[in-house]
Amino acid sequence: MEGCVLVRYGEIALKSDQTKKWWNKTLLENMEDCLGKNNIDYSSISVVLGRLIVYTEDTRNASIALKNVFGITSLSPAIKLEADFEKIKEKCLELSQDKGKKFRVSARRITKEFSMNSNEINEVLGAYLKEKLNLEVSLLNYDFEMGVEFLEGYAYLFTERIEAYGGLPLGVQGDVLGLVSSGIDSPVAAWLLMKRGCRVDLMHFKITEEGYQKYLKIKENLQKFSYGHEIKDYIFDGVPYLSSTKQKLCENGKEKWLCIFCKRRFLKEAERVCNEKGYLAIITGENLGQVASQTLKNLTLLDSTVKIPVLRPVLTYDKNEIVEMARIINTYQISKEKEPKCPFTPNYPMTAGSIGELESIKRILWE
Repeated sequence: MEGCVLVRYGEIALKSDQTKKWWNKTLLENMEDCLGKNNIDYSSISVVLGRLIVYTEDTRNASIALKNVFGITSLSPAIKLEADFEKIKEKCLELSQDKGKKFRVSARRITKEFSMNSNEINEVLGAYLKEKLNLEVSLLNYDFEMGVEFLEGYAYLFTERIEAYGGLPLGVQGDVLGLVSSGIDSPVAAWLLMKRGCRVDLMHFKITEEGYQKYLKIKENLQKFSYGHEIKDYIFDGVPYLSSTKQKLCENGKEKWLCIFCKRRFLKEAERVCNEKGYLAIITGENLGQVASQTLKNLTLLDSTVKIPVLRPVLTYDKNEIVEMARIINTYQISKEKEPKCPFTPNYPMTAGSIGELESIKRILWE
């Protein structure tokens, strides 16, 4: 009998054998990084037929930590023992003590060596536990589930299934640069690209010290999901550029363009870093129509200023959906901390800029 964590994945199973082998290897390495950084002792991790199995006696803490590793859909702290039905019944009886009155049995034969089929196991084991513990069977409204998975001559018993975040193993889709402020949306955008398998490094446009300190806390939180990759960041001091540009725009009666020029400069700096370091795309937290600079016309205008792809993973979400994700990744309360309002925001920002007018203003200001 041995303690372990059953780790299940989703999309990896749909890939070709070659891709599956690569992604499983990446997932395994990310899990090893997670367990090491959380000081969890384990003897080994095996990859077997749609499961990764972590052998550890610290199954509870291992499961909690591994929940944040992308590519994993669910985990179960489990007991591994020989597939002897009498021993299975005895151990299930022990595990089912004081779990509640309503239960169900969920058996699955991943490999088919065991003589009984899944329905037979459910019926016989369920009847046994019901009689011994005076329980009530409920397939839908249950207090606990007695899970049994059969795999290569062994049974894995568990009473808990911890849902994880799914997605792809971090690293299988390459490197991107996330533009992250101290606000709510951009940390979520970075997190979503991590979830889809990207190693995300960050760039911050520093305007106030309070905002920068909030950004550092956000980065620390994002690192808790970035197993397999240590986040690097690039800090750009935005005050000198914005001060100079605001003065020039005001002198020419174009102050409402300041947010466009701010975002344009941020994108240009990000593009420069991408070209130097090899990042494949820029990630922003822009959300369609949320603020003046994020109208469709303005986003199209901003895209025209750089040649590298700009990805906007929260573009179509409602604000409450983004807030909920921010709560999940524990950045919402950080973003809500007080900081001075941006001193450069015009009273009436441009909402429908055109490429022609942008080029005209650029010539007036810098030629």
